[in-house]
Amino acid sequence: MKSMRKVGWTGALLLALAMSSGAAVARTADLYEPPRILTVGSQATDLQHSRDRIIAAGQSLGWAVVRETPELLELQYDKQGKHQVTVSVSYDTSGYLVRYVTSTNLNYAEVDGQRKIHPNYNRWVRNLIKQIGGQ
Repeated sequence: MKSMRKVGWTGALLLALAMSSGAAVARTADLYEPPRILTVGSQATDLQHSRDRIIAAGQSLGWAVVRETPELLELQYDKQGKHQVTVSVSYDTSGYLVRYVTSTNLNYAEVDGQRKIHPNYNRWVRNLIKQIGGQ
């Protein structure tokens, strides 16, 4: 009887672990790596204007500048103190490029050479790019 209880508890533990890891996998997607976005026509501008446009777009969506060097901004988004992500935005007068830097509580992992992350990251980055384009 005691050995059956051990097997029962072990089985329950294994089942719980399998279910929890399945939930984590279900909440991941391929990390979206957007192409370089070119600014053309009336959007082409000087470096200061490009910088200001990126910062204004980010701030309007809750992104904050956490680091700045010439032609590079690091923006961080914090969702209710539970989930954070940092991206770099390199820019010049002809366009910009958004790249993942780091995150907290977004299930980031590299699996067989493929980068995975919570789907919300992809949505947040797409919204940021859309907002920069609309500024």
